[in-house]
Amino acid sequence: MGTYKDILKDKVVVITGTTSGIGKEMAKLFASQGAKVVGSGRREELGQEVVRDIKYSGGEAIFVKTDVTDPSQIENLIETAVKTYGHIDILVNNAAYEPNKLFIDNTYEDYRKVIDTNLGSYVMASIYALRHMKAQGHGKILNINSVTAVQQVPGVGMYSLAKAAITNLTKVIALENAKDGIRCNEINPGLILAGEFEKPEVREWAKDAIEKMTPVGRLGTVEEIAHAALYLLSDEADFCNGTSLFVDGGRRLI
Repeated sequence: MGTYKDILKDKVVVITGTTSGIGKEMAKLFASQGAKVVGSGRREELGQEVVRDIKYSGGEAIFVKTDVTDPSQIENLIETAVKTYGHIDILVNNAAYEPNKLFIDNTYEDYRKVIDTNLGSYVMASIYALRHMKAQGHGKILNINSVTAVQQVPGVGMYSLAKAAITNLTKVIALENAKDGIRCNEINPGLILAGEFEKPEVREWAKDAIEKMTPVGRLGTVEEIAHAALYLLSDEADFCNGTSLFVDGGRRLI
């Protein structure tokens, strides 16, 4: 997929949640397009494995162990990127946590973890990155959101609250910082072949739901999300600001 080359050449890209799934795929794709990738996550062994894969393929990357529910660790992630490479061109907020519970069954601890991971980390990483971007006069922020920002599904209600707020966050950042050469957009994936859906037994169990809830009748892939992200972070998408790009197979239409 894709025949382009060096779309992100020499761009410093910070990504949260690169140890698996969409984050891992974005890290590898962006590095193949010339980016200097600063990956992060809680699982250092997996994060370093992604870095090794990137370097083996001729790319450049580092990994910073980060718990995104801790603002001080998020700040360290941003500052490490700037200290290592001199600046930050792109921030991709990608960390996510979904408890898969009916709303009534959530505890306060569930609520805090959902909000701190899915929204709080996006807010704080954006604030820390924007301070550098504004000073240098350019930058891009991409928020990996979800179709559940606009579509409510039983069992993901708490998660969807945070995702709906991310859309507002995207628009606030886009509006307030456009004159400083900064763009902010979001991608809203639908059901993706990652996480639990990587297990054949889960895909079989959810087969009917997948086909009924997605007009194209299949799961999306992490590669499809990564390539959509690459477009929004490219110079060709500079007129996109505050944009929500749904990569969901039409699920939001049902």
